[in-house]
Amino acid sequence: MPSLKSSKRYNKYTILQVVPALVSGGVERGTIEVAKYLKILGHTPIIISAGGTLVKELDKEDILHIEMNSSSKNPFVILNNAKLIVEIIKKYNVDIVHTRSRAPAWSSYLATKWTNAKFLTTFHGVYNIPNSFKKYYNSIMLKGNKVIAVSNFVKQHLLANYKIDEDKIVVIERGVNCDYFDPANLTPEKLKKCRDKYDAPSNVPIILMPSRMTSWKGHLVLVEALSKLKHRDFYCLMVGDISRHPNFTNRVKELIATLKLQNKIQIFGNDSDIINLYGISDIIVSASIEPEAFGRTIIEGQAMEKLVIATNIGGAVETINNNITGFHVEPNNAEALVQKIDYCLSILGTDAAKKIQEAARHTVINNFSLDLMLRKNLEVYKEIFKNSHN
Repeated sequence: MPSLKSSKRYNKYTILQVVPALVSGGVERGTIEVAKYLKILGHTPIIISAGGTLVKELDKEDILHIEMNSSSKNPFVILNNAKLIVEIIKKYNVDIVHTRSRAPAWSSYLATKWTNAKFLTTFHGVYNIPNSFKKYYNSIMLKGNKVIAVSNFVKQHLLANYKIDEDKIVVIERGVNCDYFDPANLTPEKLKKCRDKYDAPSNVPIILMPSRMTSWKGHLVLVEALSKLKHRDFYCLMVGDISRHPNFTNRVKELIATLKLQNKIQIFGNDSDIINLYGISDIIVSASIEPEAFGRTIIEGQAMEKLVIATNIGGAVETINNNITGFHVEPNNAEALVQKIDYCLSILGTDAAKKIQEAARHTVINNFSLDLMLRKNLEVYKEIFKNSHN
């Protein structure tokens, strides 16, 4: 006779996702999207985090959020968090604890060891391995019953640097809501409002770099590249979190001033109205000088039928078919970047550009849609749940 829990909850799961915070970024967005999807299907999603501006989205959907100091790396806090998670697992009959970051992974792993809940991790990035201690700290992310990698690049990183069975890794690329990121949703009124907000001229090509301010994202390379673009008019928007690394933000501003580009390059903080930012833009640039695990803004830009340029490292190699759906450039190479930007500016409005833009959206719909990502996540939950009840 099946247990009370398995009989009353047959084919319905309670999934607890644990993340450091819900402020901004692809990890946080994906966490919320999975929770919403589970709720729609009649499952019970719960999220633990240290809080943040995105919690209000959970409140709107009546999804339970439990605030906890889940971002702490303090061993005593981690141990205490594990005890708190045990209580949550028992109170809500949690089936699977899904974590997406190392610090909360330690607490979550301990909690699942002390209960019957299963453990799942998602590798959203490739962590540095400067020494054996750091490698051990990172290895908690391999303890899941399954390990989700957000790209084949991440999967190969895991196989090359850690002892892990390849069959344990499931590649689930990040996805975007193609119904939302759709040029058909743009209106002249909203686009004008967005242009006014950013003082963006309507008669000049707009180059957008949607990325938080941090050294490896390549802002300095883009500024240097644009300084070489003397024969073309343009307006560049760098939009993303500027609060985490204020010293680097100042470095970028100083370089812009030194190169006398203050009237052509502007820096702004996060903006939730990203769809209209894409809408007013002509070219999207991802200039990372270190590999992105995936690079969500790349597929967002492609879904919006924009010309996208990205460095040919990391996940971007998988999301752009060079010269077909976008363009690759060498990392940390301002000359190569300016040549590609110049080319994109030269084909704006032509059939050649339109062909690339349409191919880009078609590829995202078929390979990197939010719906596909969510369905693949659910299949992993089902497999773990099924194996735990055999």
